[in-house]
Amino acid sequence: MSLDITGLPPQCRQCGVRNGALCGVLTPDELGALNASSRHRQFFEGQTIVIEGEPAIVGNILSGVCIEKKSLPDGREQIVSILFPADFVSGDLDGVSDTTVQAVSDVRLCMHDRANFQKLLEEHQGLQMAYLGHARQELSNAREWMLLLGQKTAEERVATFLLRLATRYTEAGCRHYPIQEARDGMVFDIPITRAQIAAHIGLTIETVSRKLRGLCDQAAIDLVGTRTVKLKNVARLRSVAN
Repeated sequence: MSLDITGLPPQCRQCGVRNGALCGVLTPDELGALNASSRHRQFFEGQTIVIEGEPAIVGNILSGVCIEKKSLPDGREQIVSILFPADFVSGDLDGVSDTTVQAVSDVRLCMHDRANFQKLLEEHQGLQMAYLGHARQELSNAREWMLLLGQKTAEERVATFLLRLATRYTEAGCRHYPIQEARDGMVFDIPITRAQIAAHIGLTIETVSRKLRGLCDQAAIDLVGTRTVKLKNVARLRSVAN
């Protein structure tokens, strides 16, 4: 949906992710109503945005990367998703957050008032469909990750993780990373630590490091330092992942 930006609230006119966010389906008047009770908030790397069990928040990531994680009573954690610019952050709109959300870089959020967002959701069929699409995508991601954790080998998990990161960076269209498409020569930063990768894909840190080196030995990727990855042979990486 293409909008005349001159009719948008100032914050929305300057928003770099509006076209990819849920609120991109709203008209200027509807955006104005949502914006009237929204605010931008800054979170720094490592800062917790919301804790599992707290009242849910509603918002879009304007910049930066977050992780969503769930915890066991003994302190063990599982990272369930990585969130990029334009991604929607919400728990139960009527209740509490079902995950802990943490910034893994400096993050800016456009935070919406829950009651106002729900009112717009009830009145706007396009927003309902966008929200439903978001829920379907989350369900699809969860099924994909169940397959990865339940059936894939350690090497397949690491390869799948890298390909998924490359895809998410491309989808997010993040201006801070030199990425246009998933192709040979593509370069990107892994936004989380080796320990967090291990928690995300159900491996040990040592296994993650060993499998990354193995992918380098197969000339599928290059590692530049500890965080930067260059995809040398995407077809080979996909073959390993599958």
